[in-house]
Amino acid sequence: MARISPRRHRRITGYESGIRIDGIQEVTANLEKYFEKYKLGGKQSLKKIMILIRTAMEEERPKIPVDTGNLRASWFQTIVRAGNSYGAIFGFSANYALYVHEMVGADFTTPRWRYGPGKGRKRWYVPRPGAGPKFLETHMKRKQTAMFRILVAEMQKKTKEGV
Repeated sequence: MARISPRRHRRITGYESGIRIDGIQEVTANLEKYFEKYKLGGKQSLKKIMILIRTAMEEERPKIPVDTGNLRASWFQTIVRAGNSYGAIFGFSANYALYVHEMVGADFTTPRWRYGPGKGRKRWYVPRPGAGPKFLETHMKRKQTAMFRILVAEMQKKTKEGV
């Protein structure tokens, strides 16, 4: 492969030829507007992805196990900005969420007696149909194609809108 010397490269690209290009500021401003819209599309797609995952955990197996409802209520989601890109953080904030998520050998289907609120009170507990372990991980893996489609659709939508 032939190498081009820096001096010849400047001559070929026109750096030394005195060519003046008008409108560089306009082009830069338009590109910044486009990228700003693209960033907003990224935020929208992240919101849609988080909604997709949350609804999948409510409607498809394995569902979020429910005893008192605290685990389901501890769902959180936020969009963070790191430099020029956005990211999503979501999950469950209950202190036992990881423990329940990883209980692979547990029985999530058999009704049983549970101790309820108050000292010595027992109640009959019927588990949520379809509940099971790995409720977040399973849907993250299962919905990969749908998440990718959401990202592509948002990018295409922003591209069609133009600047």
